[in-house]
Amino acid sequence: MEAAFRKVYQYAEPNLTLVGWMGLIGFPLYYFVWTYFLPQAYENLPLRLFCCLFFIVVLIRKRIKQPLQEYMHWFYQIAITVVLPFFFFYMLLMNGWSTVWLLSFMAAIFLHILLVHITWVMFAQTLLGLSMAMVCAWATRGYHLEFSMDWTYYMPVFLFIYLFGNIFFFRNQQEHETKVSIAKVFGAGIAHEMRNPLSGLCSTIDLIRATIPDPSNNEKMYLLNKEDVRLLREVSNDAMNIIRAGNETIDLLLTSIDESRVSRSTFKKHSAQDVLKHAVDSFGYKSVSDKTAISLLRSNDFKFLGSDTLLKYVIYNLFKNAFHHRGSESFTINVLLENDQYENRIVVRDNGQGIPREIIKFIFEDFYTTGRTGNYGLGLPFCRKVMRSFGGEITCDSKLGEWTAFTLTFPSIESPIVDVIKHKLIKLKSMLVITDEADLIARTSKISKDAGFKLETINVLQALQKRDFEFEYDVIIVDLESVKANGDVLSHIEPLLSFTRAKVVYLHNGSAELHPSHSVYQPTWIETLVWRINTPVLIEQLFFETVEIAINRQPSNNDSATQQTIMVVDDSETLRQFTSILLEKQGFKVVQCPNGNSALQTLDDDQQSIDLILMDIEMTVMDGLETSRKIRDSKEKYSNIPIIAHTGDNSKPTLDKIISSGMSDFIIKPSDQDKLRNKISNWLT
Repeated sequence: MEAAFRKVYQYAEPNLTLVGWMGLIGFPLYYFVWTYFLPQAYENLPLRLFCCLFFIVVLIRKRIKQPLQEYMHWFYQIAITVVLPFFFFYMLLMNGWSTVWLLSFMAAIFLHILLVHITWVMFAQTLLGLSMAMVCAWATRGYHLEFSMDWTYYMPVFLFIYLFGNIFFFRNQQEHETKVSIAKVFGAGIAHEMRNPLSGLCSTIDLIRATIPDPSNNEKMYLLNKEDVRLLREVSNDAMNIIRAGNETIDLLLTSIDESRVSRSTFKKHSAQDVLKHAVDSFGYKSVSDKTAISLLRSNDFKFLGSDTLLKYVIYNLFKNAFHHRGSESFTINVLLENDQYENRIVVRDNGQGIPREIIKFIFEDFYTTGRTGNYGLGLPFCRKVMRSFGGEITCDSKLGEWTAFTLTFPSIESPIVDVIKHKLIKLKSMLVITDEADLIARTSKISKDAGFKLETINVLQALQKRDFEFEYDVIIVDLESVKANGDVLSHIEPLLSFTRAKVVYLHNGSAELHPSHSVYQPTWIETLVWRINTPVLIEQLFFETVEIAINRQPSNNDSATQQTIMVVDDSETLRQFTSILLEKQGFKVVQCPNGNSALQTLDDDQQSIDLILMDIEMTVMDGLETSRKIRDSKEKYSNIPIIAHTGDNSKPTLDKIISSGMSDFIIKPSDQDKLRNKISNWLT
């Protein structure tokens, strides 16, 4: 119910200011119209003023204190019920079904349908409002209610308006949601098609990196000279960074494809200087001279709450526009970081062609374009949406023929606007606590209730029974005292947490010796007592502080992989071959299959003993899901072989299908050799 109320409120929110002013002015105004200019049988000024109170709250809704704003969706349901069905039907009854109030009531019905787009909510409000109106009219008339005309003639008209108005509106809403759903499916398809070549490129680079010698070993003899080797490694590292950036962009596309605003779900605290340096280093320059044209002049670093990927996108867009409109051969782009006690700024200034004053006011409007080929006028408007989602702004100043400067303004990290954003975001966060201690469960439950984030608590034995992809939370807290009480099980828990994107926190009592972590993540160590006392500050740090992932690369154990055979099933020959070579270099025997049908035939061959299957989801002839079901439903000895889905679509519907098909696990394309090896080792050890 609450989810439906929130959806109704969010749908109506853009029009509420207009509705508020119309009601605040219209309700008192029509009292004088129906009393003095076109007199009606009954009027009620106190009731109209009471309704005005609802409109006043609607108008000041954004100035209400944050805790109260969380209940605005409930207030909206009450307000709509009172000012529309209740008020207009009450006045209709008190005026003996006069023509004026019949028309007014029908107008209220149409407005009600427009403001409350969920049918069952609107009917519930209507039923409640009409019932209240009849009770109040009955009480006002001395507990007696009669109609001066046959109201049964009007009920079919009202029912027609309500029913068919809702049906037509529902059909439009359904069509809109269908289009959004199609857009999501289309986006997921694009993501899959984009990730396939990215995955092939990733495997290619991994193959190069696995083949060429490592110059850090200081060998004197190389098949290539040392400079070539170093160059190849630098190129491969740059390419991997590009792949990661491309993958972030795909995730951004899938997150925001149905949003009219920028999603804040991944916001964390970031260093502006670090993000800016990475943007300068990773921008797609067309020539070496282009890179030398950009200078970081002054670097007064500051922290901001937002997405580093989104900010890099904004910087990329400004660089791209600047290079496109460059002027002289001595073209330069200067980037400055500035801050004071009120705000922080990034200024991107170039000495290009400049922008005419009369055009500057339009450049941030959707679809405004200067007319150049391939430009759809969406870049700068999206940049403005990004900056406003950070609580900041983007502005432009320019002098035609001389320079252009874009200023990105960020609020101070301690500012009230950032506090509001964090307060809203915490309610979208999730935390898992692994502990056997009842006191800790009670304390975290209270913190969760106060802060509003989603909390799940499990004991150590329950954690051991979970699979690695079931640990998708924002924060995972491991109580080491509980783990220690269950014996040497930390070595079993750590591999399960190796693939999560969550921030992993180890709680300890301060006296235990802190052992080094051997997993691919670097946990945060916090004393239990400190964590319990300093809860508000630390909860904020857990959810929003950026933590660099320290990957402790482990050498592959080729001996343990000996005699173990992996079947790679993928309809992309290039990707299949590269993946196979990587696995063979780690000591595995590999069997390749181009589709599910071929995989089943290979499994039926008694001469092939397969230990694990790495299988693509979308394939011709027979896809991975159907193949997995056939393997699990078979009576053969291979029915229990671990099957890891290799997919580029990590949407919840796809992951649900993977689990229901009987697959053991999944890994998202593109995956580097370390993640792939760790995932496979998880199932073969």
